[in-house]
Amino acid sequence: MASIKKKLSWQAFSMKDRNEIIEKIKAVISNNDGYIIHFQMFSNLALSLSIEIEENKITNLHKRLSHIINLTEPEPNNLNQYSKLDWWILMNVSFGKGKGDLKMEIPNVLG
Repeated sequence: MASIKKKLSWQAFSMKDRNEIIEKIKAVISNNDGYIIHFQMFSNLALSLSIEIEENKITNLHKRLSHIINLTEPEPNNLNQYSKLDWWILMNVSFGKGKGDLKMEIPNVLG
């Protein structure tokens, strides 16, 4: 039987350019050995990410993300800094400059 992964939920906010922040978030996650396992855009107002990362990398990920976006949750404590157990971080990022009118064009596909 597979074990259930432990989870954290983080909320984040940025007034900076959405595309620039998304690229920085992706780089920080990758540089901390994390993986984006799911993402969902909600127009240009918000983004939801599911991140998989080892427990011993969570504190550093939080520190690095805090340098580029405002995280509402404090740095997590009570984590095992030696554990390689996989955790999921569910992170919602809100963009202050979003207008809610982002349109995703879907190309016509023949067939």
